[in-house]
Amino acid sequence: MQRDDDGAAAMPDGSLPPDDEQDEHERRNIRRRYRQLIDEIQVNKEELADPSSDSLNNKLKEADELYKPVKKAREAALDSSVLVMIANIGRLKAQALTTEFVKFQATEFAEKLITFVSGQQLQDGQRISHNGWDRLGQAVQPCFKRVPPFHFMHGSFEPGEILPKTKDGRRKVREKDDIVGQATVPRQLQDFSDTDKNEATTAEVEKIHNLLIHQYDLQNNNPLCYFEFVINPESFGQTVENMFYTSFLVRDGYAEIYLDDDKLPVIQPVGEGDVQSGASPRRQQVVISMTPQNFRDICKTFRIEAPLIPTRAVSYPQLTERTTSKGKGRGKNRSK
Repeated sequence: MQRDDDGAAAMPDGSLPPDDEQDEHERRNIRRRYRQLIDEIQVNKEELADPSSDSLNNKLKEADELYKPVKKAREAALDSSVLVMIANIGRLKAQALTTEFVKFQATEFAEKLITFVSGQQLQDGQRISHNGWDRLGQAVQPCFKRVPPFHFMHGSFEPGEILPKTKDGRRKVREKDDIVGQATVPRQLQDFSDTDKNEATTAEVEKIHNLLIHQYDLQNNNPLCYFEFVINPESFGQTVENMFYTSFLVRDGYAEIYLDDDKLPVIQPVGEGDVQSGASPRRQQVVISMTPQNFRDICKTFRIEAPLIPTRAVSYPQLTERTTSKGKGRGKNRSK
């Protein structure tokens, strides 16, 4: 027995072994085509690794066609070599792939948003209708489970002097003031007359205090339902503001909130003598959560149709004077 040029076993007369079912000429042709495919992959490696080219997929299909008549291990080994080379080039192709096609484009997003809200492309001078803004609000409503809280920064803190910026964009540091290590202590509200006359928050707190005293007198000195006092059925935002202003009255001892026999919160003013002598009960801090759904449920349950605290204007005017009662004459018409 001897081997031919390709290493295949052959009989002395040149014929194949009896157990060889595949023609030797066909096997030689398969091996030749595999070697040709390997040479083409090695020469065109850079082109095949290009993400914009589909040549690598064509080479894989060609290898699949060559493998169909393969029956012997030698040709199968060449097929494995081809698949390893294609896999390595595929890895290089994936690494070179960029994802800039999903980059966020602000202009494109704005155009799609306008089309969604208005239903069409707006022409120059056109405005989005109220129905369009309502459609946008309904679409984004599931993304916001709660109303953002209010943050009042112009109350107990004294505004500092604004220093000019230097050439490098930084603000100058006061040389005469050493504020490092000094703790900021909020100013306590002891009396309405002690605060700034132009402070809008203090003025609203005083108005709500006077309304509370007036409603308390109308109820024959009986405590008021807390929800009926602070809820404004016309505005959810002003309801939250009423709760905020009322919390100042409770904090400084001008009003108290407690639960009645039905486990519902009630509110009543505290006498002037109790405030000055500090004889009011020990105050505790309680955080109240109010959502638009809670607001609607309370209005429906308590049948609140008109606010006890009048609806305020959207923008507060500059206050020049106000009446300070401090509880004077609150007990003239009371029946004890």
